[in-house]
Amino acid sequence: MNKTTLLCFFVLTLFTFGAVSSLAQPAVTSRYRQTKANISAMEHEYQNDPRGFRARWFPKLDIPLKRKDYFGVWNYFNHGTHPVKTVYDYDKSKRTYYYKYSDTHYLGHNGVDWLVSYRNYEEPGANKLINPFPQDAVVFVTQADDSHPDIQDDNRLGNSLTLSCYLDRNPNNKAPINVLMVKFSHLKEGSIVVEVGDQVYAHQELARVGISGGTELKVIHTHVNYTHMAVHLDPFLGPANPHLVASMFKEQAEVERFTNWKFQENQNHLTLNKQFYVTMPNRQTNLYQFRAAEAIAAIRVIDQNGNIVPDVNILENPNIRNLLFRQELFTAPGGFRRNVYLVSFNWYQNADPGTLHREIPFLVETVKGELSNRVFVKITEE
Repeated sequence: MNKTTLLCFFVLTLFTFGAVSSLAQPAVTSRYRQTKANISAMEHEYQNDPRGFRARWFPKLDIPLKRKDYFGVWNYFNHGTHPVKTVYDYDKSKRTYYYKYSDTHYLGHNGVDWLVSYRNYEEPGANKLINPFPQDAVVFVTQADDSHPDIQDDNRLGNSLTLSCYLDRNPNNKAPINVLMVKFSHLKEGSIVVEVGDQVYAHQELARVGISGGTELKVIHTHVNYTHMAVHLDPFLGPANPHLVASMFKEQAEVERFTNWKFQENQNHLTLNKQFYVTMPNRQTNLYQFRAAEAIAAIRVIDQNGNIVPDVNILENPNIRNLLFRQELFTAPGGFRRNVYLVSFNWYQNADPGTLHREIPFLVETVKGELSNRVFVKITEE
């Protein structure tokens, strides 16, 4: 190739590169302008009707647990501020970390807590955190921390994971008005199976429930955060929630039906033999010891549809022996003391063959007529 040919080739290359660049640049500029236009339109819509905007743009959330035999507890958002603000439906019992230190002030927190402690923690398939966003939502992992041991420690959140949902389905549009975030905390050490930058899909498994950070029970603590507002959002619709005209849950009534508000995190749980999930051999002399926060009037059985079996009180079963009621003083972490009520007995009866290897849920009815959380028994062959 002579010098003239080489020069022509060089000039042609520059011309071609410049032409390609000039063709590509308008496309990039066009996308940028379109994104800015979308942001501007969203901002205008938000300013005119912020609550209506959230109802139209926010995707409906599901429960973030793979299995629905959880024990949910919720409290209106309130990290570090006092007094605790009004709960969305004015029901003051719907609080967790409900520690009163004066007549008007409480230590509260903001978020939904999904406790699954009463499940067998190591059972295969149990206690999985899943993506709660629906199938048509565009969701990416934007934060993950898996550096904390699966024990209670001073780090309040422990292992955590954040999902960001892009409301206009464009992950390149990271304007605050376009990003709805959900953060999960207290995850099990080493259980996070996604990475920052991963796109995730509806009901995809993300991690496992743990006990890392500032919690005494295995729990998923959930923050819903709309960055445009710079506040944590209460996802429940109610007359005292000023931010919503539509629930953020796909089925709020279902969430409330599965949720037991009375028994709060770190407090007052019904246990059986000091556990939430007990496996026993099929033996006539099995010992059952129920511990509750209130005096026990009846022990009820739950059927396969989740309903209480009518007119059945285990305490009236003729096959139980050595029935004993007693009361103990329990000292919780931090020195808080409370009464614990116990009922124990031996059940002199072999299990019905149809119930072997099945999870049988029990709960107690207190002398006040209140129902507890559930505990589970699985009877196996000798």
